[in-house]
Parts: sequence; C-alpha cells; structure tokens
Amino acid sequence: MIRLAFVIGSLLLLALPAQAQVSGGAFSGFSGNSGDPIAIDADELEVLDEQAKAIFSGNVKVRQGASLITTSRLVVHYARSSGSSGTGANDIDRLVLTGGLVATSDNNTATADSGVYSVKTENVVLEGNVVVSQGESVAKGCKLVANLKTNVAKMEACGGRVRSVFTPGSN
Repeated sequence: MIRLAFVIGSLLLLALPAQAQVSGGAFSGFSGNSGDPIAIDADELEVLDEQAKAIFSGNVKVRQGASLITTSRLVVHYARSSGSSGTGANDIDRLVLTGGLVATSDNNTATADSGVYSVKTENVVLEGNVVVSQGESVAKGCKLVANLKTNVAKMEACGGRVRSVFTPGSN
C-alpha cells in the first residue's frame, strides 16, 4: 500500500507543471516526501489477483494531508515478477482513473474525464476536459501529458487552441 501511496502522490505532483502560474505546490499534500498517511475510501474494492489488478469503485476518495482526489473508479494494475520462491511479487505498473477526476489542495484544482499514471516511464496523461487552476489562474485543454523524470508537461488543445488565463497577484 505504501507504493500505491507514493505513485498516487507522484501522479498529483505532476498534474500541474504545464503552466507557469498554474503550477507550484498545488498538490504538495500528496508529495512522496509527505509523512501524512494516505487514505483511500470507496464504495467497493475488488482484487482480481489472476488479472493482477485491484479496482476501487464508487465515490473513490484518496486523501493525504490537505490534498484530495475524487473519482468514480481507480484501477491499480500490477506487474508481476517471479522470485525464487515462485510466489511472485507485485509492483504497481499503472493507475487508471475513470469516470471523471478532481484533484484539490487549498485553492488549486485539476480536473479531467480520465487519467493514467505509468510507473515505469513516470508518465501522467490526463484526458478530456482538462482544467488546471490556481486561484483565479486557469489553463484548459483536451489532454495533458507530463513526465515526472524530466518535469516536462504539454497541454494539447481540443481542435482549436489551449486556453490560459493568468491573474496577476492571485494565489
């Protein structure tokens, strides 16, 4: 569960660096350095061991400190590796969030229709009605692709142009 907490924290840390004033400590509560526990609440948890996945569904809430992610469904996919005992260990391969997601911390918010975090590549992809905001400053697009290793993020438009509004002096 600790690895899941770190991955979710990493996902949120990367959701906002695409825009200068819409970044910062928006999801600092989920940072891997945070000592706060991570709590996951859902209406249902289903573990499909043979398929190497765990499914949290129905009013999913992931909280660490002042930060919160809400979504309809969180699927945790595991990569299996065989040990000498033959039992195999599970490491998280990717997280898939569907049914809309909202990530908040203080006056910072990121929303999208869906999101995927790939652990090995450290890529985060938010898709569908992506909106990231910090106070009154807002950036909107259809897709946000970001990488934790390189700290590079790109917002893609919805057939037109990416829309950003920065409000000087807003928090």
